Parts: sequence; C-alpha cells; structure tokens
Amino acid sequence: MRTKQGLTGSRSERAAGAEKKNIAIVITRLDLGGAQKTALCLARKLDRKKFNVHFIAGRGGYLDRVLTGAEKRSYKGVVVNLWDEIAHPISPLLDSIAVFKLARYFKRNNMEIVNTHSSKAGILGRKAAMLAGVKRVYHTVHGFPFHEYQNPTAHFFYVMIEKIFAKITTKLIAVGRDTAEYGIKKGVGDAGMYEIIRAGIETAAFKGKKPKDRAFLKKHGLDPRKFTAGMIGNLKKQKNPDGFIAAAKAALKAEPDMQFVFAGGSAAGAQEGYESSEKIKFIGWTGEPGRFMRAIDIFFLPSLWEGLPCTLVQALCAGKPCVASDIGGNREILELAGDKRLLYNPKSPEDAAALIAGIKRGKIKPAKIKSAALKEFDEDYMVREYERVFK
Repeated sequence: MRTKQGLTGSRSERAAGAEKKNIAIVITRLDLGGAQKTALCLARKLDRKKFNVHFIAGRGGYLDRVLTGAEKRSYKGVVVNLWDEIAHPISPLLDSIAVFKLARYFKRNNMEIVNTHSSKAGILGRKAAMLAGVKRVYHTVHGFPFHEYQNPTAHFFYVMIEKIFAKITTKLIAVGRDTAEYGIKKGVGDAGMYEIIRAGIETAAFKGKKPKDRAFLKKHGLDPRKFTAGMIGNLKKQKNPDGFIAAAKAALKAEPDMQFVFAGGSAAGAQEGYESSEKIKFIGWTGEPGRFMRAIDIFFLPSLWEGLPCTLVQALCAGKPCVASDIGGNREILELAGDKRLLYNPKSPEDAAALIAGIKRGKIKPAKIKSAALKEFDEDYMVREYERVFK
C-alpha cells in the first residue's frame, strides 16, 4: 500500500521541471532519530528549481505523521510514498518485493539519483537502483550496522554485506569523520569514496541565552529547583539506557541534591521495562526538544556506539555542558565544539557520575562552547553540501 502526495503543476511548470534532476530519498522507517530527520530535511529543503524530489519510506514510524498530518504542507511538491513492503525486520519475502517495487518505481519515474539512509534501506535501495540502471547512487552512513558489541558472526556478516554494496555505490556520505574512518578501517570502500557531510539540525531553534524552563520539569513530575541532568534518545542498546541509570545512581550517591531525566522510548513510543523513581524519570518522547534543553543543566549521552548524535549538537547549541561516552561521533563533536575532558569510558558509569557530580559541585568547569564550529551542524549548511554532491 502506498500513500502518495504531490502537485502535478501546470504544463509550463512540467516543462521547466524536465530540466530538473529526479531524485529518490529512501529510508527504512520514520522512527524518531537523526537519520530520519536528515532524510526528511533533505526532502523538505532541497532546491525545487534543481530537483524533483520523491520520498520513499516504510510505513509505521513515529514520524509518519509529519508527512500525513498538518506538517505535510512543508513538503509541498514532494512525491511521498509510504510502503508496507519496506519493513524493519529482515524478511526474505517482503525484502524481495520491496527491491523489485523500488526498481520499478525508479524506472517509471526516470530516477537520476538515489540517496539511501539507514542500513536496511541502504541495501534494498542500492540493489533496486542497480536493477533499474540508476547511474548515481549515494548512501548516507549514519552509523554502520556492525559494531564491537555484536557477536563475531553477525559482525563479519554485516561487514561483508557493506563491502559488497559499496561496490555499487557512487559515493558514501558519512555523517562524521569518525564514521568514515571506521568504514575505511573495515574495508567498506576506500577514502576516495567518502564525502563527509555532518548531520544538520535547526541550530537557531536551540541557540540564545534563555532562562531555565522550570515549568517543563514540573510538568513531568520533576523538582524545578533541582540541578538536572538529562538525555534524549531511544530505549535501544545503542543509547545505553541501563548505563544512564547506573551513572545516575552513582552520581546521586555522591551528590543527592540533583535529578535525572530520560526523554525517549521504543520505536512505538513506549517505555517497556523502565520505571521512573523520584530522582530518575523516564518521560517518553518529547515533542519539545528546545524546552527540554532549556530545562536541564547538563546533557548526558552514555551511548555505546553512534554515527553523529544530533541531540549532542542540540545541547551544545543550547549552551549546555555535555558529558558523553568516549566513542566515535561523540568524540568528534566534543573535540570540535565542546569540551573533550567531559568524555568518559562507556564501560565505566562511575566515571560519568564523577564528571556529572563534579560539574554540579563546581569543581569541574566546562570549557566555553566553540559556537563557530557548530555551523557545520546546521541543517541549511548540510543541505547545501548535499546539493553540491548531487549537482
């Protein structure tokens, strides 16, 4: 089943549109995450004078409502497709159907460029582009599907798959230097295949000195007077919610007069298995990330692996000290614009607790945030860089 929207335009508009490049942006499912927001931003902001934009995603994500609700006006002129056949779990039957459906769509609509996001869509979309004879295929790597926390067999399998599909890719667009270097180290393409375009956010929405949003804390059952450390992320192993809890408990032992808040849930928005306590709150997804950043005093990101975490950039734009695990992506951002002294070993929540408690006590003074470096993380800058690559 497909949901499709778009404007056919007048005859003169269609004639002018013939000179534009037809581009398909493909992503697995619109869960609430950086890859999804990047893909949606490109669909919304690519220059309509240069590109006819088609957006294809699996159905059932948290952000589907962006394309089907009141916000769909922002995607005027974009041909939107939400397909049941593009599903998140591996399914030989559905995956095969999706590949041939994509290939048929690419041929029928004379796609000149295909840009895939997320690992599953990267495989399906690139295979379909090859079958359809699409000449220019770009895969945006928001983070590879292989990482050190996998069992060796799964790790080897995913590395081999990415190596194979790199051979039918025009360029690999990495969201950060660390991501590109990791791919090169594993033999997924060579250095010449990579373009580094950092994932962008609406930086202006988070910048500016604003008072602490105590009403937001009160609304979610938190004490508006207390020093607050917070995180936004999903409840997956990658984001390490268990590490968040362990660090919070250790910090509260050392410094009881503070509290922790975790905004996020599963793909469906739920919070299975994570119950709030008086000083460690799980509040589910928030549609107000700007208010969340204004409400907290420290942003804390304990991820086990990352591509390039947009929430870390949001926090830095909001002027918040950021304590983060010392991994690729986090390291790159804090070295560029934050304070790399606030990185810690992701396997040691006690180290994170010591940093958080030290900032709370004033014994650790975070360095001044390098706001000039944040321009590379702005979504308009990101879109211009993609247009440069797609020209």
